[in-house]
Amino acid sequence: MPIHDSYARITPYELLLPEEGFADKRFPLIEEEAEKRKADISVPERFALLSEAGAVLREIRGEEDDPQLIHQYGILLFHAFHFWRGGQPFLQLETGVVRYLVEVGPKSGEWVPSLPGPAGYVQLPQHLFWAPGGEDATPEGEDAVPGGEDAVPESLDGFFWSAVDGERLSLLVVMGIRKDRPGLSVIPLPALPLSVAGEWAAMKVRPEGKDFQSSLPGADLENLYALEAGAEAMKLAMRIFWYLDVFPGSVAEGVKGPEGGGGPQPSRLGFRRIVLKEG
Repeated sequence: MPIHDSYARITPYELLLPEEGFADKRFPLIEEEAEKRKADISVPERFALLSEAGAVLREIRGEEDDPQLIHQYGILLFHAFHFWRGGQPFLQLETGVVRYLVEVGPKSGEWVPSLPGPAGYVQLPQHLFWAPGGEDATPEGEDAVPGGEDAVPESLDGFFWSAVDGERLSLLVVMGIRKDRPGLSVIPLPALPLSVAGEWAAMKVRPEGKDFQSSLPGADLENLYALEAGAEAMKLAMRIFWYLDVFPGSVAEGVKGPEGGGGPQPSRLGFRRIVLKEG
């Protein structure tokens, strides 16, 4: 299957919100309430206790949704809020960079973790990474991806990151964005102390076999990858952050995609493209 990375695709942030400009109208109300209550909004569970956050969530998802879906969308709203609050940092990786980072990363203890901002979104090339999943995927534990042996694999779109307190790093993996159905699937990973998160870039995650290796039929012909556990998602994320830190010249201005073409729906957001740095 062809891998698309020529422009940034529509993001889960845009899919979550009911209309353009919604965040600029409603998210400041969450900020105001948090300031008045001196609330800690660096943790999803505390963010969800704000009445304005609850009001936004009800407007997005309605009153009758399954409680598990409400929980997932609450975490998605948390990351969307901090994405907006941080100025919508949106990074899109070209295929060559990702293939390089599957093979190369820092040695243990070689890199002090550094993030490109307190929050943001990283978009992977379309259909390059796959994970077990399904149309109603839900979290199944701290280090799991949803689905079982018979689950339909989902293509990974990318991940939100958040470290707004400067101490804990949270990731939300997003997958299952497809033209043929609405919605998406999310996998929240447990927060890690940022001081130790960099070690994940050098870890061997799978007890057997090569990290990121896919067993999907035809994966070897297309050179596709798989994420079989949350640990692999953290490893990939930290290698991306390492690459941005070590090769700052790899960041280029992104060019928005065409409207109404045959490819994926383009994002309305501005973005930076991460390219393979020669040498």
